[in-house]
Amino acid sequence: MATGLYVLQDGSVMVAYGPRHIPISCAQYKANGYKPALEKLVAKSPGANKPWSVLRSPPRDSRLAR
Repeated sequence: MATGLYVLQDGSVMVAYGPRHIPISCAQYKANGYKPALEKLVAKSPGANKPWSVLRSPPRDSRLAR
């Protein structure tokens, strides 16, 4: 069964289905009866735990700027 991870800023809930994580609506989360209860999930921004290298834009290749 899927497990709730956290609530996103837009009000949807990030749910783990094995190795995959997808956002679903709060209504769908409650209707499916996922654990933990919606009220126990913390609010979180989606990029909070990503390493800096993932959040940065890739370096520009000076050879392409001609």
